Amino acid sequence: MKSATLRRLLHCIFMVFLTLSFEGVATQAQSSPQVRMKWQTFISGPGGAARLASLKKAVLKMKSLDNALPASVDFRRSWKYWANIHGYYGPQSMDGTVALHIADLNNSGLGSYVSYYNNIADQTPPDQIAQAVWATCKHSSDSGAGQANFFGWHRMYLYYFERVLRWAAQDNTLRLPYWDYTNSAQEAIPAEFRNTSSTMYDPRRDPGMNGSSTLSATSTNIDAALRNPNYLSFEYGVETGIHGYVHCAVGPTCPVADMGDVPVAGNDPIFYSHHANIDRIFACWQNLHPTPTGQPWEAQTFSFPDETGNLQTRPVSDFLDSTSLGYVYENVASCSRKVTRQPVRHAELAFQIMSTEERFPNVVGASKPLPINGPHITVDIAVPVAKMQALVKPVGATPSSILVLRDVKAYSPPGTLLNVYVSKQGNPGERQFVGTINWFNAFHHRDQPSVRTLEFDLSDQLRALNVSPTTAGVTITFEATDGRVPIGSPGAAAAPQAIRPEVLRAFRPEANVQVGTIELRQAN
Repeated sequence: MKSATLRRLLHCIFMVFLTLSFEGVATQAQSSPQVRMKWQTFISGPGGAARLASLKKAVLKMKSLDNALPASVDFRRSWKYWANIHGYYGPQSMDGTVALHIADLNNSGLGSYVSYYNNIADQTPPDQIAQAVWATCKHSSDSGAGQANFFGWHRMYLYYFERVLRWAAQDNTLRLPYWDYTNSAQEAIPAEFRNTSSTMYDPRRDPGMNGSSTLSATSTNIDAALRNPNYLSFEYGVETGIHGYVHCAVGPTCPVADMGDVPVAGNDPIFYSHHANIDRIFACWQNLHPTPTGQPWEAQTFSFPDETGNLQTRPVSDFLDSTSLGYVYENVASCSRKVTRQPVRHAELAFQIMSTEERFPNVVGASKPLPINGPHITVDIAVPVAKMQALVKPVGATPSSILVLRDVKAYSPPGTLLNVYVSKQGNPGERQFVGTINWFNAFHHRDQPSVRTLEFDLSDQLRALNVSPTTAGVTITFEATDGRVPIGSPGAAAAPQAIRPEVLRAFRPEANVQVGTIELRQAN
């Protein structure tokens, strides 16, 4: 009896020691979070080769589990399973079957892309966990700003995906690298992802992006977005702006597999480095602005399996501070390309809950509904001289003027993206780039057209136009683009250039793109 009692006592002491040791390690991990690095840092230096080898090992391991027993823990750790959490095709999916999507492509004049769906098969959730988590990604394309929790869901998704990566690599230090395309020097997909012999390669990208083309530096500039102090407006702008643009440009277009089509986008390894950068952009904004508290979206809960295959359900509020999750980003303090007006934090709180109409109450110019029935469309917006002068005056630290495109509608995929420019009336040669309209996640409701209202900060562009005392209006230009810049070309310069022949051929006027109203709005 004494011997048994002693053994139980020693066992209890040992378990207490393990518990205290674990808590100590956890506390140390929280106080010393790992760094999610930009790709160039991730592969460089003394540890670069080891980090890259660890990432590739993890991806290979996850892909090797794609054919595991459908209801097994290993299948929940597989590459296919985690892609399916973002979206999938199948009879139970809200996006329908592969055959139905192929029919949509053929009916929309995009039949040349049907081959991108070779070897993509319909799937069925194998158990209750899969039914709960597959195809649960949150996008606000249909519901508008503040309705989707785009940042919250995707931060949680990457967090649990990264935990599975570490399990697969057997490397607790592994953190997702991000593709730093907001840096104008890093617009090309990193070389490892373009290496045809690498597990990071995906043949279903635009061929140019896998070799001779890059993203456009104008479309990946987030300086204006970071100045927006309104959280929900910022989230919606990033999601429908740079986030969707990268998906469609890597695409090869939207909605075409892999990156251009929501149900299969997570199959491309670049997807995760793309979304790590989107999460970093969120962190950049948090570094500049107070994150709202006590909002309904923070209490929303989402579910994901962890690396053990067990389902975890937690609120978004647990994920607002990345340091508590064990990671920080290499760069959140200098995310802008140039030093601009800095936010005034104490003056922002009211902006957190104000609508566009409240933040920019003065409509100084507007257009009638505009059909985009060609690859190059312009519209003049008359603005009284006095109001034109007021538009270019700095107003505090927040945007002073915005362009609102109300009810941007398309009845089917237009085949291209649309660049938006602003110029003084009568002087189109000195135009300024405003933004890029993309169609990511725009057409999954087959019986309805895609409809979105988009906002663009015009503060810097109007000042750059050197508005004179006699300027009485602006010209807005919509121009077809594939979002890509061939290496060695002049790039996406603001000055008008000939639209490339392949872009002209791709634009589909039968998509019936329309802009309901174009508004130029001014803050008080």
